[in-house]
Amino acid sequence: MIRIALCDDDATFLCNLHQEIERWYKLNATDEVIAITEFISSSYLSQSLHEGRSFDLFLLDIEMPNIDGLSLANQVRELMPTAIIIFLTSHTKFAPEGYKSRALRYVYKLNWKEQLPEALSAARAEFLRMENESLAIFHYNDALRIPYKEIIYVRHVLRHTQIATENDQIIKDGRGLKEIHCLLDDPRFIFIERSTFINVDHLRQIKGNEVILRNGLHLPISRQMLAKVKETVNRLWMG
Repeated sequence: MIRIALCDDDATFLCNLHQEIERWYKLNATDEVIAITEFISSSYLSQSLHEGRSFDLFLLDIEMPNIDGLSLANQVRELMPTAIIIFLTSHTKFAPEGYKSRALRYVYKLNWKEQLPEALSAARAEFLRMENESLAIFHYNDALRIPYKEIIYVRHVLRHTQIATENDQIIKDGRGLKEIHCLLDDPRFIFIERSTFINVDHLRQIKGNEVILRNGLHLPISRQMLAKVKETVNRLWMG
């Protein structure tokens, strides 16, 4: 199921947007189930996110009272780094700021019905890409696939490599740390010291010589790698 959040302070537009999205999915993605939630208040959506609600796709109006769409997008990135964001706006001047939040598309309200199908198509392609990105794990008689987006960090402990996932699992793998890093071949995975690399999508903050992950875990950064880690994270977050 794809969970979609719509946020706009215009109730009529919100209703029309909801209907158009449902229509598009019925015509173009009949094999997918969607659940759409409307938020006429950005403050209410913000509160819902901090209470633990999560969504896969956000369509956010930029110009809203209390919390604007750009600020709301920053909260989304903090809590759900892999979620897809599409901005709704009447002005092109917001585009440079919006892309800092890694928005997938801008949909301009003057001709939103013409632009929306391409934006939804791009979002669906991104969902499919993320689903296809997974690491195959073989340990003794067990075999499974872990989506990249679920991997929080990987580290070498004693004779095994441990893969920590967002559902609080620690999965052991007999391959070396560098081999797994090469298999992932994704810039999101960065070494913070010789025996550990993390998924930047799960990074909340760099504080001193530690990374603080979204699950609250603190992991040390080696002194030799601290400057490179900061540089890489800044580039990825701004990218």
